[in-house]
Amino acid sequence: MKSRQILIVILGLAAMWQSAAAQPKKSKNPVDAPPLGVLIGANTQSNVVLSDLTAVKPEMPLGPRDLLKSYEIAMSMLAEKTSNDFSSIVQAQQANQISREQAEYLLQERYQTAMMQYQVLSALHDVLKHDIDEEVQQEQTAVKTTRSDTVVVVPFPGSESTASTSR
Repeated sequence: MKSRQILIVILGLAAMWQSAAAQPKKSKNPVDAPPLGVLIGANTQSNVVLSDLTAVKPEMPLGPRDLLKSYEIAMSMLAEKTSNDFSSIVQAQQANQISREQAEYLLQERYQTAMMQYQVLSALHDVLKHDIDEEVQQEQTAVKTTRSDTVVVVPFPGSESTASTSR
C-alpha cells in the first residue's frame, strides 16, 4: 500500500515537472511602460466614465431603525420647509408682490399640503415603530421561555443517595 502511495506521488511530481518545463521561457528584458505622454493623451471621455464608476459607493440597505430615523428627519425637514415657505409668502405680501387674499390662499394651501405630508410620514413612522417594538418584545419573550429557572441536582457517583437508589 505504501509503495502505491509513493508511486502516485512520484508520478504527480513528474507530471508537474513536465508541465513546468513545457512553459515558454520568460525573457529577461523587462517590458517598458508606455511613456507618460501616451497616457495623458488617452481619451478623457473614458477616464471620466471610469472615474464616475469608481466614485460610486454601493449603498447598504437600510435597516428598520435607519428607516425610522429617516422618517423622523423627513418630518423635521418638512417643518423647516413649511416655515420657510410661510416666510416667503409673508415677505411677498409685505413687499406688495401679492395681495392679502392671495397670501392667505397660498398659506392655507401650503399648510394643508404640509399637514398631509406630515400625517403620512407620522403614520409610516408609527407603524414601523410598532413593528420594531413587537419584534423586540417577541425576542425578549423567546429569551425568557428558553431560559429555565429550574435547578437540577445530580448527586455524585458513590454518594449515599445513588447508593440507596441502586440497591
